[in-house]
Amino acid sequence: MKKIMITGVQPTGNFTLGNYVGAIKNFVRLQKDYNSYIFIADLHGLTSYQNPKDIHDRILDLAALYMACGVEPKYTKFFVQSDVNEHSVLGFLIAFQCRIGELSRMTQYKSKKEKQVKDGIDLGLLIYPTLMAADILLYDATIVPVGKDQKQHIEITRDLGDRFNKRYGHTFNLPEYYIPEIGGKIMNLQNPSEKMSKSAPPNDKGTIFILDDINITKKKIMSAKTDSSNQIYFDEVNKPGISNLISIFSAITDKSIKEIENKYKNYNYGDFKKELANEIEKFIIPIQEKYKKYRYSKELINILKTGAKEASKLASKKIIEVMMKNSNDSISSKVSTVGVYYNSKGDLTIN
Repeated sequence: MKKIMITGVQPTGNFTLGNYVGAIKNFVRLQKDYNSYIFIADLHGLTSYQNPKDIHDRILDLAALYMACGVEPKYTKFFVQSDVNEHSVLGFLIAFQCRIGELSRMTQYKSKKEKQVKDGIDLGLLIYPTLMAADILLYDATIVPVGKDQKQHIEITRDLGDRFNKRYGHTFNLPEYYIPEIGGKIMNLQNPSEKMSKSAPPNDKGTIFILDDINITKKKIMSAKTDSSNQIYFDEVNKPGISNLISIFSAITDKSIKEIENKYKNYNYGDFKKELANEIEKFIIPIQEKYKKYRYSKELINILKTGAKEASKLASKKIIEVMMKNSNDSISSKVSTVGVYYNSKGDLTIN
C-alpha cells in the first residue's frame, strides 16, 4: 500500500513563486509515488477577516493555479478544506491535547499577533495549529511537503499525535516533513533577509506573483538587491541577495547550485539577472496559460467536489476510530458529521 502525502495552502494573498517552490513543486513531483491529498485551507484563512465573496473567488483562483502547476486528479484527491467536515471535528478534539504555552510559542503566532494588537488578538490565530495538526493526522499522512518556515507546525503535529496515542492507544501516524535542500524558502528580492510573502501588496518589488504580467516580473528580477562584489557564487550568510537568485534559478530549472555557479562564474550580476529573467519567463508563461484554461471551467468545480467525497471516505473512518476511543461498550455512539452511525463494536451504517 502506498504511503500518504498531504499539503494545503490558504486562499489568502496572491500566489507567489515562493509558494510554488516551497510546497507545490515538490508535491507535484512526488504525487505519483503516494496516495496524495492536497486541499485549499479556507478555514485557516479565517484567522484574519476575509470578505466572503473574496474567499470564494480566491478558492477558485488557487484551485486553477494548483491544476496549472501540475496537480493531477488521477493521482491526487484535490478538495476544499471546509467541504470535508471531519477537519473541523478533529481540530476541536485535538485541541484538548494541546497546551496554551505550546501555542503561544509558535513562531507564526508571535509574528502575526502584532498585526492584531490594536483590535485584540483573535482566538483563532492562537489555536489554528491544532486545526493544521488535524488536517494532517486525519489522513495518517506519512510525509508533508513544506517550506522551512512550516517545520515547527509539523513538529507540534507530531507532539499532539503522540500525546493522543499515549493517552488512548495508537490512533495516528506521526508524519515527517519534506523540505528541499535548496529553494525551501524563497526570499524577498529587495530584502533577502525576509521570506517572499503572498501577503505582500500587489506592487511589492520584492515579490514574484505567479499571475503577474511577465514584463513586471522580469523588471523585479533586474532590480533585485545584490552585493557589490559582482561575483556569482552561493553564500547565504555573506551574499544573501545573489544566493537567493541562484536558489530561484535552481528551483525553476532543476539545475544544481554547483552547475549554476560553474556556468555563470564569469558573468556579471546584470547578465546573470537577464538569464534568470528569461528562465522565469519560460517557467511562468505555461502556468499562466493553463490557469486561464481551468479558472472558469466546470471541470474545476467537479474535480473539487469529487476530491472532497474521496477525502471524506478516509476522514470519516479516522473520526470514527477517534470517537471509539472514548465509547462505552454498552452504549451506542453516533457521529453525525457525514451521516455515518456506528456502535461500540464498530459496525457502520451510512445514512
